[in-house]
Amino acid sequence: MASIDKRGKVWRARVRIRGFAPKTRSFDTKAEAEQWAARIERQLLAGEDTCPDLASEMTLSEALERYAKEVTPTKKGAEQELRRIRAWQKRPLASLKLSLLTAAHFSEFKKERENEGKSANTIRLDLMLISAVFKKARKAWGMPYLKNPIAGVELPGGSKWRDRRLDEAEAQRFHRALAQQSDEMFKLIVTFALETAARLSEILRLRRTDLHVRRRIAILRDTKNGENRGVPLSKCAVEVVERALSLHDGERVFPMTRVQLYRSWRKLCDSARIENFRFHDLRHEATSRLLERGLTVMEVQRITGHKTLAMLLRYTQMYDNHVVARLDETEDSGAPSGWAPLESHGEEYGAAHQRPIATGLVSNVVMFPSCRRRL
Repeated sequence: MASIDKRGKVWRARVRIRGFAPKTRSFDTKAEAEQWAARIERQLLAGEDTCPDLASEMTLSEALERYAKEVTPTKKGAEQELRRIRAWQKRPLASLKLSLLTAAHFSEFKKERENEGKSANTIRLDLMLISAVFKKARKAWGMPYLKNPIAGVELPGGSKWRDRRLDEAEAQRFHRALAQQSDEMFKLIVTFALETAARLSEILRLRRTDLHVRRRIAILRDTKNGENRGVPLSKCAVEVVERALSLHDGERVFPMTRVQLYRSWRKLCDSARIENFRFHDLRHEATSRLLERGLTVMEVQRITGHKTLAMLLRYTQMYDNHVVARLDETEDSGAPSGWAPLESHGEEYGAAHQRPIATGLVSNVVMFPSCRRRL
């Protein structure tokens, strides 16, 4: 018969019928526990217990491992999700059976992550991974009665848009630290990211056959939005890829792994005494620089691949002094308000209007003539 008792914050239902293995599951409410126990009793007495209760046998860690093998490889962000799975498997919750996990467990996890200082978006992604595992178990792994505990957890709201750019002092330290890095390939990747606003995944996937140097175009394949994108290359970017290809005979332009790059990035930021600056922030930096150099919104959108103006604006943080300088230029030139010829934003712009050193992070680090002229 069934017994219902309260253990801490959860209600545990246990069904024992002679001739069958005991079945146990925990719930957030007593009513849910009673409903489950009644259903299991009916199934057992009707002889419907022909299959094992997989949810009572599989741990969260085992479910995550199966998900990592069957589902994760099909995703564009497979590498990042696999790291998230491995982090989950190290937590105590991973040792519990799926049938024992409740919303209370993951609400507590949410509080722990908040106390660790993790962003709302990081916590949300952690929880959504678990939700996806439970949905897969219900639909494809023979556990149709398994309740998704994340449905009872209040997910954190979206994180504030990042607007991280280096100030002048940080940029000077970044410049010096980057110049001292011994890994030339790493420095080339940083330079290319600043010149093209490309994502790290796009940079690392770039192959020799994707480069059209005479046309100064690089084809970024299988981008985040699922499409290929042609990116115009500055003279500096062309010199960067030519230098990178001269260092090896492989097919990939930048033969570096994420692990290697992140290790070098941490070393660089530690050496420069810079906190809360991620490699992806270079995309913000590069996008803002393109606008500060005088390119139109449509031209920048063509380079970055953003589908909408709203998404592009998320990656744009122009310094106030650049906007003021642009206003002065349009007035001095006699051009209509809001319009200025692109020629007016050449190399003199930076010298005349105190462009923050952050816009010239790679100056004198990768010593290419075209980079020096502009940076």
